[in-house]
Amino acid sequence: MEAAVRIEPVSLALGARVHGVDLSREITEETWARIKAAFAQHSVLIFPAQEITIDQQKAFGRRFGELLVHEHLLPFTVAGHPECMALHNNAQKPPGLNEWHTDNSGWPEPPRATILHAKIVTDLGGDTLFSNMYLAYEALSRPMQALLTGLSAVHDVRKAFGADYANLQRSLRKSGIDPVESFRHREPVVHPLVRTHPETRRRALYLSAPYVTHIEGLSRSESRAILDLLYRHIETSEFIYRHRWTKGDLVIWDNRCTQHLAVADYYPQERLMHRMNVAGEKPQLDPEA
Repeated sequence: MEAAVRIEPVSLALGARVHGVDLSREITEETWARIKAAFAQHSVLIFPAQEITIDQQKAFGRRFGELLVHEHLLPFTVAGHPECMALHNNAQKPPGLNEWHTDNSGWPEPPRATILHAKIVTDLGGDTLFSNMYLAYEALSRPMQALLTGLSAVHDVRKAFGADYANLQRSLRKSGIDPVESFRHREPVVHPLVRTHPETRRRALYLSAPYVTHIEGLSRSESRAILDLLYRHIETSEFIYRHRWTKGDLVIWDNRCTQHLAVADYYPQERLMHRMNVAGEKPQLDPEA
């Protein structure tokens, strides 16, 4: 018999811990309905102490949508599981990206969700911070909201894997991938700075520092001023939940209304996470929402 499911918020900003769910076992439709409702409400869900296989993690992810396979990340995936990237850091492989972002925003249809399962955790450090982009939008003044809802940003994969992110470049090259050549023909994409979440119908800021090059239609100085303001704004403490990882934690977050920062403060300790992305849709702003 399935244990009683309990949803426990972990902060006022976002995030909830889900108790009474064992993802290694079949889950009833009633429980899945509660999980999906909680995901829509809290944007980040934590399932503690999950002793699951990669296949079981994939089965969980597929309840939310199609799992993505990223060609440029195949050298980092687990053998036989192209959907599962092994984020493995140790003394020989320092942690890389240490910046607020939302995953893969440089693609025409960025992932709706990311799922991370903690296989090896550090004694100290290695926390992940999440920031609520609904609150970030809603906290702006009405004139600033009006300005941003008429603007779009250019997202470029080549920037995210370019010279500004040397650790990512080195990791790719060590695996036999030339990031310059791999993304030479990848065209930039344009996404609105404010998007409407397709399920909750709430508005959220949508930008990602590693990918965004500029705001369309503005001068470079105007673009930089607005982007710098927004990058600082999303760091507001009241928008943030800080997750301290425990072995077995499975965390899923909504890339459409959150940003995250994996704090790279644990070198040279070992850390291993299994990551999967769920396919999403092209970001849109609904003027009526």
